[in-house]
Amino acid sequence: MPLEGFLYFKAGTRTVDDAGLVQVDGVYYAALPAPLGSKVQVRIYPREIEIRETSGQLLRRHAKGERKGQFVLEDGDRLFNPSRETGRLLEKAARIGPQTELMARTLFARLGRPGQRALYGLTNLPRTYSCAEIEAVCGRFLEAGCASYRAVRHALERQAAATPVPTPVLVQDGPDIRSITEYQSFWEEHSRTHPMEESVDAHVPC
Repeated sequence: MPLEGFLYFKAGTRTVDDAGLVQVDGVYYAALPAPLGSKVQVRIYPREIEIRETSGQLLRRHAKGERKGQFVLEDGDRLFNPSRETGRLLEKAARIGPQTELMARTLFARLGRPGQRALYGLTNLPRTYSCAEIEAVCGRFLEAGCASYRAVRHALERQAAATPVPTPVLVQDGPDIRSITEYQSFWEEHSRTHPMEESVDAHVPC
């Protein structure tokens, strides 16, 4: 009899992305030497992930990741040659400002193509914050020797939370507000021209 029973697994198909990774349940696993953009088979065991060619040949075996967003790869799995997508993201960062571009280039130099997910987050920050705010925060972190998208995002979130929201001041007069006498004259004229009619259901008992 075999020492272990048959291990059950779930199977699926994934596409190897621009960084040489496949995503399984929110965790990214190195799929090299599978070609970028190719289809691979994924077997999901209770504690392991297997990546196979479509023919069934085993390519990689990884311990299962513990949390979403985790990268399961070795240093040799990182691709550092910039792709066309890398260039697009760096250009997008440059449009925010020089400090943001430097942050993006520093992240790519340290993380390689797997770090492009940080570049996506960094270049999407103008959807929520001004370019001036992003530039200032990136400059502070670069000066401190810290290159981290999450640190930049959290700093902007804390900064926004600490900024008081101005309370609008209610006024009774101004260039865009008519005088009360005009409203009163309008009401009196309207009520004489269109007298209020009694509802036809006014005396219908409930």
